[in-house]
Amino acid sequence: PCYAAILEHSPTKPALIFVSSRRQTRLTALDLIAYCASDDNPKQFLHMPEEEIEAIAATLQDRALRDTIVFGVALHHAGLHA
Repeated sequence: PCYAAILEHSPTKPALIFVSSRRQTRLTALDLIAYCASDDNPKQFLHMPEEEIEAIAATLQDRALRDTIVFGVALHHAGLHA
């Protein structure tokens, strides 16, 4: 439902999705990437050069954030250490 809502209401602008736990934060971000990957344009939410975001991702400690940000999907929770 989140992926469809983003495509319908905010396909070119940032969107926030609130969930109730750290675990759900990671799972939701990974689900969004899975949906992106199944579409024709897997990096449709990425609005910057891939080289730049890959350089940024290389500096991140959190694996889930590092894996998702290259698709234009980021996550944040209280225990996150970038």
